[in-house]
Amino acid sequence: MLAVARHVVLLALAFVLQSTWIHHLQIAGILPDLVLVVVVFIALMSGHLEATVLGFLAGLCQDAYSPPDLGLNALAKSLVGFGVGAARDGLLADTLQVQVGVLVAAVLVHDLIYYVGASATSFEEVPGMMFRFSLGRALYTGVIGLIAALAIRLRRRVIAH
Repeated sequence: MLAVARHVVLLALAFVLQSTWIHHLQIAGILPDLVLVVVVFIALMSGHLEATVLGFLAGLCQDAYSPPDLGLNALAKSLVGFGVGAARDGLLADTLQVQVGVLVAAVLVHDLIYYVGASATSFEEVPGMMFRFSLGRALYTGVIGLIAALAIRLRRRVIAH
């Protein structure tokens, strides 16, 4: 129960940072998805059930900023949380390379779901949107996820000693 509460707090913090401060980290119009970073790490650590539910709730909070596509972030984040959580048993999720690779793939899948479902995007525009925005966002989010994973490892080493 304590882990779930910790995950909720981390998601709330990621949501607040995503909706207020993250624009300062914008590079060429690309922003990392901090909420998705947390959802993927929850999926890798705790499994698909918790990641699906928390991904849905965090995505629904993000959807409040986009009423025409209400529920789309919730759908994308819950599906990604489920997929990563379900696949975690077949992964060596302890290695940084795997964690970053899974995060990059998760951003691409998330964005594909989002662009296909978005009311303002036609199906023909999806490949261009994926190329123009998602590749950069996936790499940028992967770098942020790498920094977060390194910080978590450092924290664990400091606490262990």
